[in-house]
Amino acid sequence: MCDTLLGITLVKGESIVGSIIKLKWLRENLLPIDENSNIEVIHAHARAYILRLIGGALMPDKTGNKVHLMYLNYLTNL
Repeated sequence: MCDTLLGITLVKGESIVGSIIKLKWLRENLLPIDENSNIEVIHAHARAYILRLIGGALMPDKTGNKVHLMYLNYLTNL
C-alpha cells in the first residue's frame, strides 16, 4: 500500500516500525518535485506532506516523530 500511495519503498526497521512510519525518514527520502512531474508523483508528495502534518502537528504520538499508517487509508482518494 505504501509503495503505490507514497511512491517509495519502506524498509522495515529503518523507516517503519510495526505500522508506524518515522517522520524524519519520510521527509528525507521523498524525491523533489519538478515541473515535469506526473500527477501520480504530485499526489504521492501531497499524501506524504499530509501524513507529516498529521504526525507532527495534528495528532502526534508521545515522541512526535512518528505517524501511524492507518491515516494513509484516508488519503487514498486524494
